[in-house]
Amino acid sequence: MTYLSQDKVKKYREENAPKRCPILDIVTDDWVLDHDHDTGMVRGVISRQANSLLGKVENFYFKMCKGEKYFLPLTLEAMAKYLYEAKTKVLHPVGLTQLTKRFIRTLTSAEQTAELERIGASKKELEKCSNEKDRAKLFRKLIKIKYE
Repeated sequence: MTYLSQDKVKKYREENAPKRCPILDIVTDDWVLDHDHDTGMVRGVISRQANSLLGKVENFYFKMCKGEKYFLPLTLEAMAKYLYEAKTKVLHPVGLTQLTKRFIRTLTSAEQTAELERIGASKKELEKCSNEKDRAKLFRKLIKIKYE
């Protein structure tokens, strides 16, 4: 084992900075020296964002889930597998609200109209839409029909 004194942290970080963050796979110039809070041992150099994310995940897992350190990587692997594999064709009511909000928030009126056409709105339905509220209501209706 080797002790890394505070006056050598910057040099170590610079010499060991990867080309891309090993967690977030991003290019950055904002690197931090990550360490295990239990052992105090350096784990590596990662982006500041990844370090923040990792800290939040670890803190939540240990404090809220009462998980054991050994099982955290297994839990994260299980979470990744779940995210990749857990897919149904069932739209959650909150999901519909989120889709509708995103439709309103991220699309211009012309893009909203194009999206409504893409998901099956008739010309007659589109003509009745005089504002964003009408387009959002039609969007909700068409999405619900699609999933029924």
